[in-house]
Amino acid sequence: MKTTISLVKSREHYQGIQDVLIPLGKNIKDALSKINRLVIKINLVVTKTPRRPQGVDIAVTPVEAVRSFIDFISPFYQEKIIIIEESCWGKTKEGFSMYGYNTLASEYNTIELLDMADDEVIRKQVTYSQGELQVPFNKTMIEAPFLVSIARPKVHCNAAMTAGIKNVVVGAVEGYKYRKGLHTKKDLHEVMAQIAKIILPHLVIIDGVVGMEESGPIQGKEIQSGWTLASLDALAADSLTAYLMDFEIKGIPYLCMIRNLGLGKLYTKDKIEVIGEKPDGLITHFKPYRKFAKDLRKQKYQ
Repeated sequence: MKTTISLVKSREHYQGIQDVLIPLGKNIKDALSKINRLVIKINLVVTKTPRRPQGVDIAVTPVEAVRSFIDFISPFYQEKIIIIEESCWGKTKEGFSMYGYNTLASEYNTIELLDMADDEVIRKQVTYSQGELQVPFNKTMIEAPFLVSIARPKVHCNAAMTAGIKNVVVGAVEGYKYRKGLHTKKDLHEVMAQIAKIILPHLVIIDGVVGMEESGPIQGKEIQSGWTLASLDALAADSLTAYLMDFEIKGIPYLCMIRNLGLGKLYTKDKIEVIGEKPDGLITHFKPYRKFAKDLRKQKYQ
């Protein structure tokens, strides 16, 4: 199947998602026709910091983006939808309430909100160059017949950037202590790439209306980036996201490693069709976390 990314200009969460999904609608409909359970991984990384102006916390997935996706698929998908997360800082259930997800769930009889802490754990072996890890994964995410990752583009203090893939490959790991341990490993990028062999989202939607720069993934600054993208190839989506953030792809090792494992296409190395806007017209320079500044300086690469 041809690898495609849909890319649109957007200044509004709900409409941006609607617009970006239209070109992918047939493929999404075909995929969902084969399942009766859909899992949406959101990002509520923090639930205990003060809300930002206008009630928008730029560290988390906007509820209107998720609502828009659900409204888009509702004409052809009426089966179960699980919205899942486990906050790293704060209580997940409080985050569901704080950021409007309880209200969203109350409006649809198909939606279930699931705090990963209440779910079962499946341990899987992750082998990398320095040894093996027995990693506790969330059962619902690991067994999802179709997994959607909806996130913002953000810089990251340990991984350079985070978007749809990291939201899943680390977000599927149960428990803050274990996640924290992964983040402090010098081999974090390799471990994430190896986890991608176990779990990757089937659809990535990046709400880039507003992103986070400098001190992500929690305390960074708001940046008005003004675009939304989506792809059924998670790596294609995240590598284009990095490109739109004006980052050097080689400075984000886990993306390159995932490509080398044959788990997706990498923008711009591989043949990828971008439907909609031309990426070069939407590049917005995100100031990277300070320790990655040199690695992420834009260079020509082959």
